[in-house]
Amino acid sequence: MVDEQWLLDLERKNFMELLATDKTKARVECMLKNGKPLQN
Repeated sequence: MVDEQWLLDLERKNFMELLATDKTKARVECMLKNGKPLQN
């Protein structure tokens, strides 16, 4: 059994690492500009 807060912290840590990648940044920018996901 694990604590719910531990899972939330783990999720946040990995999400922030993912946000640091160039591919993720490109996907977010495309979604904000065009309103639809980047296709590649």
